Amino acid sequence: MRTLPSGTVTFLFTDLEASTRLWEAHPEVMKVAMARHDSIVESAITAHGGSVFTTAGDAFCAAFASPHGAILAAVTAQLGLADTDWDELAPFRVRMALHSGNADERGGDYFGPPLNRCARLLSTGHGGQVLLSSATVQLAQDDLPPGVSLTDLGTHELRDMSRAEHVFQLCHAGLPTDFPSLKSQDSLPGAAELLADGRQAHAANRWENAYRMLSEVGAVTVLTAEDTQRLAEAAFWTGRSDEGIALREKAYGAYVREGKNEAGALIALALGESYKYRLAKSVSNAWIARAERLLGDSSESEAFGYLLRWKCVSVSETSPDEALALADRVIAIGTRLGSRSLEALGLQDKGKMLVSLGQIDEGMRLVDEAMVAAVAGELDPETTGRSYCNMLAVCDEVADYQRASEWSDAAQAWCEQHSESAYPGVCRITRAELKWLHGDWDGATVELQQAIDELTGFTVIAGKALYQTGEIELRGGRLDAAEKSFRAAHEHGCSPLPGLAELRLRQGEPGEADQLLRDALRGTTGPLTRVRFLPALIDVQLALGRTDEARDALRELESVAETCASTALRAEAAHRRAALAIAEGAPADAIGELHTAIKGWTELQMPYETARTRLLLGEVLALTGNRTAARLELDTARSMFARLGAEGDVDAAESAVRNLAESPA
Repeated sequence: MRTLPSGTVTFLFTDLEASTRLWEAHPEVMKVAMARHDSIVESAITAHGGSVFTTAGDAFCAAFASPHGAILAAVTAQLGLADTDWDELAPFRVRMALHSGNADERGGDYFGPPLNRCARLLSTGHGGQVLLSSATVQLAQDDLPPGVSLTDLGTHELRDMSRAEHVFQLCHAGLPTDFPSLKSQDSLPGAAELLADGRQAHAANRWENAYRMLSEVGAVTVLTAEDTQRLAEAAFWTGRSDEGIALREKAYGAYVREGKNEAGALIALALGESYKYRLAKSVSNAWIARAERLLGDSSESEAFGYLLRWKCVSVSETSPDEALALADRVIAIGTRLGSRSLEALGLQDKGKMLVSLGQIDEGMRLVDEAMVAAVAGELDPETTGRSYCNMLAVCDEVADYQRASEWSDAAQAWCEQHSESAYPGVCRITRAELKWLHGDWDGATVELQQAIDELTGFTVIAGKALYQTGEIELRGGRLDAAEKSFRAAHEHGCSPLPGLAELRLRQGEPGEADQLLRDALRGTTGPLTRVRFLPALIDVQLALGRTDEARDALRELESVAETCASTALRAEAAHRRAALAIAEGAPADAIGELHTAIKGWTELQMPYETARTRLLLGEVLALTGNRTAARLELDTARSMFARLGAEGDVDAAESAVRNLAESPA
């Protein structure tokens, strides 16, 4: 690693002009273009003795032992950028600024006033322009590289700087020299008012307005770190996730340059999470390492609390005791610092872990407590969104659909206020599940497609929406469409089970279904993780004639159902007890169990499960000779399936009715 220069250092800062607009208009093309940009700029810096000490988004921060090398690097980079064909991104222009001074170097980074001045000087320039401070000119004027000259642009006020700066423009035969007036504090009429309005819109969660106003200000000047962060948040809340990441990276660089380590660490943690959901594990870990490095020994700050929370979530499945201890520390830090959002996240994390460990009542009490804070408006928008999503997810985990329905109305009201953000996409997935469980398959399908559209870039979460789509297709008897959705979910990093195994069973391949489920269960120890697969596993074992294996899985299902006191799981268990009794030649023993299951499904308003159980009950009643009751159950099941659009099950019910009519009385 190259040793960073010390003493009087010349800093070179770069920034892509109009990057927000470019990311908005050409997100995929920008990914390729930024790789070319980075290569050109970094190569120029290192070729002339410079050291890159910070990169964030499209910005580079480099240090040179002499201004001569810095000027050569700037010229080389600008020539390389100008000589590149940027296709539809043109004009693709980078502004640069050079300033010299004494800065503190710690741990491979610089801190101090010279960096702030260089950043403020950069904010006044235009794409393609290279600006020099008077300090750099004084050091370099007797040693300018061949072909380089300077144009005096006069003295300008820089934002947040008590002393004005005498600014010079670097000129070279291969580079443009005509630019508009500098965007200094004394040349931006109306920008201050627009910035104030943008900040107000951000504070009021008017995300589209905030995005528009802050973007407009950013087009005429470089935003502060705080305002860049505001713009990044507005980008995320309006569904511009790629741009939001790029802006957060830029805000991170600005915070670091200004020595605001805690703010920089919070941004780094947010970036780590974004890349995690994009399945970019190495990039995610690198951002978390940056956050940890910035915080150092600091242990009494909000940022440190969020770092502990990241660690808590990371070890929650492998080391539950460690995770619970970390959650307690997060709650304690949030309480001491008065950070209701941090405290609420800690409560939720602890509650979710207790639920996973089988301590259902205590865990749900903590999750409910965090939800009350969200409903009361005590939390920031991001934590409020997380609270709703986490509540619905943990209800799904324990099959507590009644509780999920109670909270769903509050979640929907909140999501409608943030209808263009990624959080509604996340909320829609669980809300869609409640819809199709309650029989609104068309409404659920619309919700899921909206979620997929909104969750562009959030790979794993979009996969969950695709999985739910597969479940609806499966129930509707559209097996090819279900297969396509389950495979797409798998490609997005989401398990396609148990749905894919249920599909294989319907396709007459119980052996393949058995292998899929056994592979999924192998090494899975958490009872709430395993219970998702158990109903399908029992069905598959019965299809294979393995009643002993089915009984073992049934006992496990019954145990979890009682631990969770879940009406849905109890109904699943009753249905499978009936199926086992039929398989063992005792259909009469199944009748009471099926009535128990129907009562549970009806109470939960889950018509497909109710109809499926009524179909089996009708078949059992036919076997036991109760033809009148059998016909009543079969007709009811057929009508319910028809209303739902479950074409395959309608056929099965009609076949059962025909068999009953053709059988001897």
